[in-house]
Amino acid sequence: MKLIFPKTRYILYLVIISVFGWFLFNYLISSQSEIMYKYFIEKPTTYNLERAERLAFSIYQSFKKEVLDPSHDNIRAFVTKYNDIPFLSVNFVYNDGSGGMKSILDNAGEIDILRAEYVYPIRYGEKEAGTLLVYDINKEYKRGLEEYAGTLLITRIFFGAMLLLLVSILIYREYTVKIEQKKREAEYEAVHDGLTGLYTHKYFLEHLDREIARSQRYKRPLSLLMCDVDHFKKFNDTYGHLAGDKALKTVAAIISENIRASDIVARYGGEEFAILLVETSLEQAESVAKRLKSVMDDAAEVADRIKGKIEHTPISVDHKTVGVTISMGLSSYYGQPDYKPEYLIGEADHALYESKNNGRNMVTIFDPETKKFKSYGHSE
Repeated sequence: MKLIFPKTRYILYLVIISVFGWFLFNYLISSQSEIMYKYFIEKPTTYNLERAERLAFSIYQSFKKEVLDPSHDNIRAFVTKYNDIPFLSVNFVYNDGSGGMKSILDNAGEIDILRAEYVYPIRYGEKEAGTLLVYDINKEYKRGLEEYAGTLLITRIFFGAMLLLLVSILIYREYTVKIEQKKREAEYEAVHDGLTGLYTHKYFLEHLDREIARSQRYKRPLSLLMCDVDHFKKFNDTYGHLAGDKALKTVAAIISENIRASDIVARYGGEEFAILLVETSLEQAESVAKRLKSVMDDAAEVADRIKGKIEHTPISVDHKTVGVTISMGLSSYYGQPDYKPEYLIGEADHALYESKNNGRNMVTIFDPETKKFKSYGHSE
C-alpha cells in the first residue's frame, strides 16, 4: 500500500492539472478566436483615412435626415443599418436619466465615447437626444492587435508555467524515487555482506535471538549450521585474493540455492558461514527424543547436500578449474526454557571444530541429549 499510494496520488495530480489546463487552454484559444474573427476576419483589411472621415460625416448627415423621430427603435434601426459600412462602426449613447450613459445596442460607459474616432452630439431643438459615435476601424484593428498580443502572452506564460510545473513534478518524482532507492540500498547494505550478498554477522545474531524466543514460545524446533571453507588461507595464498573472493561467492550461492526462503544464511566471518534452519520439522513425535532426532536428521540432510554440491562445483581460476570443500557443525534446539542464543552457537561451533579436527569436508552433529558428537558424511 505504501508503494501504490504515492504513485496513485502522483497520477491524480497530473490528471487534475491536465483537465484544468485543458479547460483554460480552450477558454484562452476561444477568446483569441473571437478577437481574430471580430477584428481581422469579419472586417475588410484595406483602409483609407480620408474616405473614413467622409463616410463618418456622411453618416452624421444621414442621421439628421433619416431619424426625424429620435425614438430608441428608430435610432437602433439606423445604427444597425450603418454598421454594415466598411471601415466604420456606429453606436449611439444617451443619458439614461440616472447620470450614466447607455448604449442603443449595448451598455456603454464613458470609455466608449472616448474611444470613438468621431463624436457627433445630436440635438432636436433645445433637447439633447444623445451622441452618435462613429468608430474608426483602423483604431479597432490596433486595439484588437493589442488584445490579441496580450491574450497570446497570457497563453504563453500559462503554458510555460504549466510545462515548468509538470517538469518540476517529474523531477521531484524522479528525485524521490532515487531517494527511496538509495534508502532501500542503504538498508540492504546495512544487513547484507558486500561480497557474498548474504546477511551480516550482526543481523544474524539479532535474527537468531528472535528465533530462539519464538521457538521457546511456540515449541517449534530450529537448527544451526556453522560452516567453514577448508584450507582457505592456503587457497588464497596459492590462487590470490580474487580467486578467494570467487570461491566465497560460489559457496554463498550454493548455500542460498539449497535452503528455503524461511531459512537464514549469513557470512559469519572471513570464510565462515552460519545457516539457521527455521522449523526444520513440524511433525509431532511421541517423545522429545524422537522429535529432536527428526529435527537433526532433516538439518543433517540439508548440510550434506550443501557440502556435496560445494565439493563437486568447479571454480574457474586463470583458465583452469579448482575446487574447495567445506566443514560443517550442526546443533539443534527444540524450545527448552532457559536457553540462550550463544549456547546454540557454541554447540554448532564446537561441532565444526570436530569436523576440522577429524579430517575436514564433513558434517559433525552435536547431540544435545547425550552431549556427544557424531559424524555425518566422510572426508577425502
